[in-house]
Amino acid sequence: MELFERIPQRLFSILTSSHKDIYSAALFVVRDVFRMELVIRKEELAGRIADALELRLYSADFGDEEMEEDARPESADTATAMGKAYFILRRFQRDGWIEEEQDSDSFDVNITIPDYSIKIINLLYDLTEEETREYNSYVYATYAALKNAGENEDYYYNALRTAYRNSEDLVNELKTLFNNIRRYQKRAEGMLDVNKLLKQLLVSYRQQIIDTVYYPLKTIDSVPRFKNPILTILALWNEDPDIQEKIVAQGMRSNVYKTEDEGHRDIIDKLNFIEDTFNTVEDLIASIDRKHNDYTNASIDRIRYMMNSDRSIKGKLIEILKRSQRPQIMEQMRDAAVAYAHSYYDEHSLYQRRADREPFKGNAIRQSDTEGRTEMEQDFLKAIRQQYSSKKIDGFIMDKL
Repeated sequence: MELFERIPQRLFSILTSSHKDIYSAALFVVRDVFRMELVIRKEELAGRIADALELRLYSADFGDEEMEEDARPESADTATAMGKAYFILRRFQRDGWIEEEQDSDSFDVNITIPDYSIKIINLLYDLTEEETREYNSYVYATYAALKNAGENEDYYYNALRTAYRNSEDLVNELKTLFNNIRRYQKRAEGMLDVNKLLKQLLVSYRQQIIDTVYYPLKTIDSVPRFKNPILTILALWNEDPDIQEKIVAQGMRSNVYKTEDEGHRDIIDKLNFIEDTFNTVEDLIASIDRKHNDYTNASIDRIRYMMNSDRSIKGKLIEILKRSQRPQIMEQMRDAAVAYAHSYYDEHSLYQRRADREPFKGNAIRQSDTEGRTEMEQDFLKAIRQQYSSKKIDGFIMDKL
């Protein structure tokens, strides 16, 4: 079945409206009301919406909503908070979020919520909450379901189905944990406040990740602790045709399987899935360990850097001035501090670099007449040798000594 064969075509139109904040808040009011009531009158629900969103409804203008003629209220209807609350309920009914039914004992109109609407509203509400979610011990629950089935053979099928669902939930929980750690790491990269970074690491991350999921997964719900017993039970069920026949019979009594062949195929698929999950889940946990270490190390390094760097007014001004060459930064400086770019002359301003000299292009030296120079050179060397003879040098030194 296609998605929009199951839900109305215009169900999500309110989430793209210009008043999507008001519509989503009204959906949460509907959720709160139906958590306490099974059926509620339309008038009472409109009053609850008007009371909860009174200030926001007074300032809201629904005139720009493109509605069908039968759903568009008159101008007088939207003059009050109550009138706008009725308008919101008409919009919800038209788009398929709620349904109306006439009370059989009176002329009152009651509001009911379709099952798909309840699921989507709860999902939207959960996305707005950062509350700490309790971790279900999926590993132990899988082990307990399989082990207890051996003591009561009437619950083989229920044990297999429970173990299968817990294995699916375990994998989904680990993938969610991995992505949540990555989300914290991404958020930390853009933080410039040491206090906020410390609060995220030591408070939010510890409460929502470490204490809730990571610590139980490493201790009381440890995979290595229950992995071998689970695989042993699975191997026994895989090799014992009598157990499989009992599971098929129990599934057929519950109208889950139409034929025995369908039951056997489903049993083999579930057993193989659980076995594959516990054979590979340690690799997924190892990836989570690496991501956890990366995030904590990166956060600590960032905290050290930010604490050691100059965060004073002077340091911040230096950082701004370093980026003053950017036109956008300069414009913001002008608007904030009436700052202007300027230049000045100093002792180096009039310096001019000397031009490179051209290589000398002269004529070759002509050879001169050397006739008669050899005798003159010999006479000169002879005179030098006679003037500084070894004897004279020795006599000079001995005289000084």
